[in-house]
Amino acid sequence: MNWQVRRIIRPVIPGFGGPSLAAALLSMALIVYAAPVLAQTSPSPAVPDTSNAARLAEGRQTFSATCAACHGLDGHGGERGPDIASRQVQKHSDEELSRTVRNGISETGMPNFAFLGDAKIAGLISYLRVLQGTSAQLPMPGNPHKGEILFGGAAQCAQCHMARGAGGFIASDLSTFAAGISPADVRRAIVTLAPEGRQNRGKVLVTFANGSSQEVVVRNEDNFSLQLQSLDGTFHLVQKSEISAIRPSEQPLVHADYGKTLTPGQLDDLVSYLMHIAENEPPKDLSKRKHQMD
Repeated sequence: MNWQVRRIIRPVIPGFGGPSLAAALLSMALIVYAAPVLAQTSPSPAVPDTSNAARLAEGRQTFSATCAACHGLDGHGGERGPDIASRQVQKHSDEELSRTVRNGISETGMPNFAFLGDAKIAGLISYLRVLQGTSAQLPMPGNPHKGEILFGGAAQCAQCHMARGAGGFIASDLSTFAAGISPADVRRAIVTLAPEGRQNRGKVLVTFANGSSQEVVVRNEDNFSLQLQSLDGTFHLVQKSEISAIRPSEQPLVHADYGKTLTPGQLDDLVSYLMHIAENEPPKDLSKRKHQMD
């Protein structure tokens, strides 16, 4: 230890010096130099990795905007493009598919999409793998089994919607609704009410000439008749001459405001159930998914 330091410290703190002072300074030095090392090696709080979900969401948007018109929203082909979710296409590597998107196939009339850039093309290929059923599954935020119970019970989804062959007939089948979209998008679809004007879409109260009335959904209409579907799923062909009045139903056909009626945990369970059934029942036709939750 430097004697000059000892001479300065001794008059200020009488009786403190020698080995005691050396030990104190050594301890301080260890703390000063060890602190940055400990800060570097201390585990930081876990942060959920949302990069995959974000990439898939962007890939889905890109696919809808650039590919779906020819290949269909589910990738299984359309009037102008072949099935690109088939096993034949699945065997191609990501690099081969990216090259096809970037360069196009002139002999088939497929244009090149190099203008999308590498990042969007990579996201597009990731989403295509989802449609093909070959991508890694997204993590579920809740418990699918509890979500299934909610779907048929407290949430009352099954009164209108069907899932895997069980449920109502009035609204759309949600068996494949969550295929290829992020948990956040599924949750948003559940908690977001339809725009005003769409909430009673199709659901009316029909009063018949004999004085009876019934809530139904109008499925088809011509100059002389209406095809109606009652809430139990039964279809009826009714002549317009048998109807005295038709007015919108007071109760909306679409779901309630689940953002207020369900807890965050229940919403997570419901999202997980929809994701679970979609993963086990690959999408066949996603062309109407935009309004499936309505």
